[in-house]
Amino acid sequence: MEVKERRKEKERQKPTPKPTSDASVGKETPKTDTLVDVTETEAEEDSQTQELESIQTEIVPESAPSQVLELPAPQWGNVNQAEWMYHIPPAEKDIEMWAEEWSDYLMIWTEFKSIHVLSVSTFVKEKPFSDILGKVDAFRFIGESLVKKDVGEWLDEKKRQLRVYWRPLEEWGDIIYRWAIKTGKLRLDVQSIVVQESGQDFSKLPERDLHRIMQIMVDKGLAKWVDSKKGAILAVV
Repeated sequence: MEVKERRKEKERQKPTPKPTSDASVGKETPKTDTLVDVTETEAEEDSQTQELESIQTEIVPESAPSQVLELPAPQWGNVNQAEWMYHIPPAEKDIEMWAEEWSDYLMIWTEFKSIHVLSVSTFVKEKPFSDILGKVDAFRFIGESLVKKDVGEWLDEKKRQLRVYWRPLEEWGDIIYRWAIKTGKLRLDVQSIVVQESGQDFSKLPERDLHRIMQIMVDKGLAKWVDSKKGAILAVV
């Protein structure tokens, strides 16, 4: 009996386990360190993004370099590609056709270089003309071809100076008129164009042709004479 009573007494003396509430079951304590790390990471990423956007804003793309125009070669090629074109043909009928082809290229060449008066001394030194055998005779044959087509004119009896009209004088008159209206420089004369407007393409024209252009502008009603002897005009607005 004593043994049983002692056991009962021990059981009564055991502490009663505390009840566990449902709310606390399975609830984990938040990890403060992890939240701090995530917040710091996001802040760092935002900072890097803003910095990258700032750099991209400051970067200005470089403009593409302007293309430099190159003088086209003759359609038949150089002396190694078409040797026969660099020899004056022996037959007269062939010379005319040969000179006509070369004269077409000479028009392109002089316009590209803005040359209005071509001398034989320049012709014989410049490629591809310098590769022609009999260059002096070639200059005269080619020049005659331009004269026949009314786009060339000999300036001396020995035919050593050739005026090449790669742009008609009428067109030059229109260009000068538009420039005068745009800039407001309505009073023009030959000397002021040559001296004061040296940056303009038309200032390189021979003075004789500038006088003729002034006359053309007056005839077309684009200008009135101020002094015809000096080639002075007033553009009509």
